[in-house]
Amino acid sequence: MLSSNETLRKLESGSAVDGAWLLSGSARTAEVIARTGVDWIGIDTEHSPYSPEHVEALVRAVEPDATPLVRLPSVQTAISGGAKHALDSGARGVIVPNVETAADARRVVRATYVPPDGERGIAGTTRANVYGEAFDEYVAGVNDETLVAVQIESPAAVERIEEILAVEGIDVVFVGENDLSSAVGRPGETDHPAVTTVVDRVLEVAREADVYPGIAGRTPVTRAERAERGFRFFLIGADLTFVRRGVAEFLSE
Repeated sequence: MLSSNETLRKLESGSAVDGAWLLSGSARTAEVIARTGVDWIGIDTEHSPYSPEHVEALVRAVEPDATPLVRLPSVQTAISGGAKHALDSGARGVIVPNVETAADARRVVRATYVPPDGERGIAGTTRANVYGEAFDEYVAGVNDETLVAVQIESPAAVERIEEILAVEGIDVVFVGENDLSSAVGRPGETDHPAVTTVVDRVLEVAREADVYPGIAGRTPVTRAERAERGFRFFLIGADLTFVRRGVAEFLSE
């Protein structure tokens, strides 16, 4: 049976969602974080060395307590099989970095959705369709249960944000503050006007385009402030960061 994508359902209901990157590659860590109450976990293949088999094992670890998503390394990876492999493993969506044009966004959407909404290949026997047992149900409903997020990380992307978010099939636009702040010459200075101005621009267009805006909210104060501004899809941190902070806080006491 094709289960509901609960992260999408919460967004559609008007709620905000919270998630974390999985960088360690540990299935046990994935299970622990999934059981904390986060909505989604992003298996981060952009910044960690994961094989397709490893991704599938981590998807199993995340389910059923959170929504497993996969951050792919690039647009090119997404369209050359990365999105297909992630979704065939049972992931419920993809997050694609450095989308800079409407053409990029269209290629991501086509690679993610099965026909008639896209061009993703349909295999008869995958984990996602219960190895063929739920093939018909899967093909009929998977596009409605798949989350597509594009990351905006450069001034060029911000300049074209209206065109990018006009592409049908995008659910979430996620602002990559680290790359974006570096690209405008203020690495890490996320409160600098040069950064906040472009972030506000993405938020404004997302609202107009009926796309859920996402950004980091790594502290309760920051998350609350950004939720008040209208952001809905939050990254609260990464597994390795949680471990480092926990140890550091213990040793400092």
